[in-house]
Amino acid sequence: MAVTLSDRFPDYEDRLRALGEWAALGLYEGLDLPWPRAYGRAYRRLYEHMLIRVPEDGLLMPCEPHELLRAANPARGQWSVLGGICDFEYFGGLRANGEAAEIKKARHPEQAEFIDALLADLRPRFHFFGDSTHNCPDAPRILAEGFDAVEAELAAELAKVYAADSGAGDDERNLLDAVWDYAQGVRAFHARAVEAIGAAAEQADEPRRAELLHLRDSFRDCFLQPATTFYQGFLAVHFMWMLDGCDNVGRLDQLLGALYDQDLAAGVIDVDFARRLLDEHFHSIESMNGYNLQLGGYTPAGEDGYNALSAEILLACERNRLARPNVAFRITKGTPDAGVRLALQALSNGTGRPALYNDDLYQQTLLDLDLSLTPEDARDLGFGGCTESMIPGRSSVGSSCYHSRHYPGIDINLAKILEYTLNDGYDPVERRQVGPHTGRLVDFEDFESLLAALRRQISHVMAVFFTDLSDDYRRRFTEGDPKLYRTLFTRDCVARHRGFEAGGARYNWSITNVIGIANLIDSLAALRTCVYEQGKLDRTTLSAALAANFEGYETERRLLMAAPRFGNDDPAADDVGREILEFVCREMHRQPHPRGGRYLPGCIMFNHWAGDGAYVGATPDGRLAGAVMADSAGPAQGRDTHGPTAMLRSVTKLPLALMAGTPVVNMRLQREMLTTQAGLDTAVQLVRAYFALGGMQLQINVVDTETLRAAQAEPEAHRDLIVRVGGYSDYFTSLSEALQEAIIARTAHGV
Repeated sequence: MAVTLSDRFPDYEDRLRALGEWAALGLYEGLDLPWPRAYGRAYRRLYEHMLIRVPEDGLLMPCEPHELLRAANPARGQWSVLGGICDFEYFGGLRANGEAAEIKKARHPEQAEFIDALLADLRPRFHFFGDSTHNCPDAPRILAEGFDAVEAELAAELAKVYAADSGAGDDERNLLDAVWDYAQGVRAFHARAVEAIGAAAEQADEPRRAELLHLRDSFRDCFLQPATTFYQGFLAVHFMWMLDGCDNVGRLDQLLGALYDQDLAAGVIDVDFARRLLDEHFHSIESMNGYNLQLGGYTPAGEDGYNALSAEILLACERNRLARPNVAFRITKGTPDAGVRLALQALSNGTGRPALYNDDLYQQTLLDLDLSLTPEDARDLGFGGCTESMIPGRSSVGSSCYHSRHYPGIDINLAKILEYTLNDGYDPVERRQVGPHTGRLVDFEDFESLLAALRRQISHVMAVFFTDLSDDYRRRFTEGDPKLYRTLFTRDCVARHRGFEAGGARYNWSITNVIGIANLIDSLAALRTCVYEQGKLDRTTLSAALAANFEGYETERRLLMAAPRFGNDDPAADDVGREILEFVCREMHRQPHPRGGRYLPGCIMFNHWAGDGAYVGATPDGRLAGAVMADSAGPAQGRDTHGPTAMLRSVTKLPLALMAGTPVVNMRLQREMLTTQAGLDTAVQLVRAYFALGGMQLQINVVDTETLRAAQAEPEAHRDLIVRVGGYSDYFTSLSEALQEAIIARTAHGV
């Protein structure tokens, strides 16, 4: 019989209290209860006892990152707000934190043996299945109804499942009991925070005392009941974001715009106070490594939502040179050009924020995809993580970054699938058969035969990949972290008695990344042009060149690289790209989803486009084995040579409307284009024209090659240099050399 932690340390509860391991204490308290009751106890005990830090000079509460996390990582909190050996991160839930264990061992050397045993005991208890999960919490409901209403709904559903004639099963009762424990923990956390602020105010001198009393009174009244002032609303949104693991904020200008206008007109606040809140919130998101914040777009009533607070958020983007938050600006046909110009002006500071979205096309796409969305909910579109589409407080959206056990790398790699196609379903890098036998390059007498084989390989990869992912999703239903915080704060989960991970949300879909789009398009264009149309390369020679990574075949490589390239408004490349990507999207759409939703394609490269290239051999576009993939749904780095209009026209020929997960497109502009009136006017027209043609998303880098090279040479002097990577912004000097070189290789467009 296995020796348990309590066998080795009969006083383990006292040790956990001494170490401040409240989540672990609650977890062990609930281990004898049915799943997922232990999770509820863990969060309840944590929130009843965890350290609450009052800001020294800030206006927002709770104040994070946790002290232990600041010790572990002074720059960022690494997706955790608890700071214990048993803590949680937004996408996986409760976890065992080895970094925190090492810090606590250094502080409590007398407890080192116990801490090691605790860590070893916790690790096998937490399981993560499938891909990541981002989320926008239900801040709209909290602002409108208050936590008391959410708790009352939960209490009513608990009464139903325990009624003698309910017909409810044990699983429903256990889930709601766990959520109730979580809810009581949240209530305790809120009350303790109010007390902590009041205690700090008693010790403070003026004018800080007055600020803290204002903070106490506003925080006390902002969460349990509907917010009635801008400050209360801001505190409620900030609190919701922190409870959800510091992931995504939601539509901040739509959540708070009316309260902002109200209080500004009444003289309750001034613009400087609002700017102070926004700056502090931006820095909190940066320090906690949080993700997305959205603005603009349509209101639920169908009107353009750009407002005075939208403009202030754009000014905050320009004012705060930070990598986070990842700001998404939804632009409608009715968005004033002044707002678009302000966004482009903010982009001139080089942080890559905001990213720009064609809201009209998103609305059309989401409603056409048969996702059961109401028009009102579709208009409340939000984005999570880099840019995964979701509906705040009403959706459970799985995210990119899934490693199938059958294929190398992450998600659907089209360049890799082409490699299978040219080698009869064989992977020459891993040296194993992974797909059906469809022939080798030397066997394909014409281009159509090659495309037919490619389609078969795509279908096979899709079927295997999504079987793996769906199996992992099903394991989340009863084995993984149930995401109690999202179950409580996502509409319909409590009423359906189903967890966030098990299909309880109103809308369920998952975003799956499609990698190497431009690499595939360029390779197909080169094959068709050089091999099948012009006959300048025979299939045997090209097969040998690819196997040799072009060593000894430099002439053949130059020939391939001179073929038509995606990103130059050339039908020879663009048309084949549209055809094959439409097939990819429709194959993904028809895959069954275990939560009852859909799998939606996106092209959100994050920072994986370098690592995923390592699994792909040489490709017919002239790319060498192991080289990086294309960084977005746009052209491969440096291959767009005919100007920004041609590049964007190529992108709009792709079936972007089938990629509602967001087809990220990177464009690098020269700084002068966004720092002069003429340049800004041209850039506004360029964005409007791109969206009118059917572009969905655009993210802009503004940084010159000389600065990037200087940062490589002297990284310490350029620690604050920020670049747009693949759906998000990050500090240039923190990136791998491969990513740095690929970013430098992007074409810099000018007026």
